[in-house]
Amino acid sequence: MFKKVVLPLIAAVILAVSLSGTALAAEGDEPGRIKARGEVIAVDPIAGKFRVENKEGEVFTFFVNENTSFRGLDSLTEMQVGWKAGVAAREVGGKFWAVLVIAGEPLDLHQVRGRVVGVNTSAGKFSIETPSGEELRFFVDERTRYGGQISSLEELEEGMGAGVVYKGHSEGKLIAVGLVAGHAPDLVKARGEITAVEPRLGKFEILTAGGERMRFSVDENTRYQGQLTSLDEMQVGWKAAVAAREEDGQLTAVLVIAGIRPEPVRAQGLIVGVDPAAGTFRLEKADGSVLTFFVNERTTYKGQASGISELKEGMRAGVGGFENQDGNLVARVVLTGTPPDERPEIIRARGIIKTVNPGAEKFQLEKSDGSVLTVYVDGRTGYRGQVSDFDGLEKGMRVGFAGYVDSDGKITARLVIAGNPRSDRQRGEGPAPEIDTPREDRIQIPLT
Repeated sequence: MFKKVVLPLIAAVILAVSLSGTALAAEGDEPGRIKARGEVIAVDPIAGKFRVENKEGEVFTFFVNENTSFRGLDSLTEMQVGWKAGVAAREVGGKFWAVLVIAGEPLDLHQVRGRVVGVNTSAGKFSIETPSGEELRFFVDERTRYGGQISSLEELEEGMGAGVVYKGHSEGKLIAVGLVAGHAPDLVKARGEITAVEPRLGKFEILTAGGERMRFSVDENTRYQGQLTSLDEMQVGWKAAVAAREEDGQLTAVLVIAGIRPEPVRAQGLIVGVDPAAGTFRLEKADGSVLTFFVNERTTYKGQASGISELKEGMRAGVGGFENQDGNLVARVVLTGTPPDERPEIIRARGIIKTVNPGAEKFQLEKSDGSVLTVYVDGRTGYRGQVSDFDGLEKGMRVGFAGYVDSDGKITARLVIAGNPRSDRQRGEGPAPEIDTPREDRIQIPLT
């Protein structure tokens, strides 16, 4: 139990400390890269996948393969529903392939990081100052694990950066379960385009946005992320972010994040096919060409659909996304709506209210020619004149409305303007409101 919970949390602290600053920001900007933390809600070892729900309620499906690294468990077969997990993954072919999985059974443990401001080895305690300025005091015992540049409390020094995994004690003390600390090296950070690669010499060169050419060496400790796992896979023309240490004027890369930044894709047209099981839909553009888009957990929807299951053939859609390294179009945003020729026609009428039925949310309007219309209202109906809502409507009021007839032939009002005729108003109250639909309402009636 201890190993499966504490070690993953310590590993998470190490990652947070070592990838801070520009290096972490660069990784977050990498196309196709995703990180998630949350609770494991499904595990399928046979299919090699699991699902994680984060605190915002988003659900992510991750796949594992022989390149996936695990912390806190040896393989996916050990993972259980209800565990807490942190995942770093790469998107390939519309799927998220886990690069690193940190998981374990949840306990009442907490994490914090900061700068060491006090150490008392004889009392078995130390203090850190968090980024918010709060000072916290922790105690250690024989079960405390250490990492980073220290292996015991005696090696901890003021000024070191520290990450602490801790739990509360019945006496109100904070007990350090895991402590990772050390002096962070001053790293050189750079971004640019790769202009030269020499795998046999263990070197590569980038050209920064400022026009500076920078040469880096790699060694057995260099970590790779993005679309490569070693220098042999690096290609000229790729975009790269590098964090390196400088020794005797030589730059040795500690972290290299590199790959192809996909070009954005935007398209508009009509949806002509939807396959929710495959996570795809087809969009026919105005020129007759048809594009197939893949969707995933990161796709967002706006308009008349909130997910791929609500997409329908014939819907008009605008899509923003990118083409991945496999040549597939991946949708990031899908905006849907009804084609203009299918939108309901606006109708207008005015007259005198004959009846009001609050229970059915409708009223009857008698026009000047004696014909009677039954008009319904709903939560999107707006009101003007001497009324602010449906309850203000009364029999005998003059009324004008703008609305539409739905597929069942029912009239629904989008705007209702009502008031008493001038003959019913007392002197000094001012003129009755004009009931006819204003020009701006005739043009901009909100129907959807």
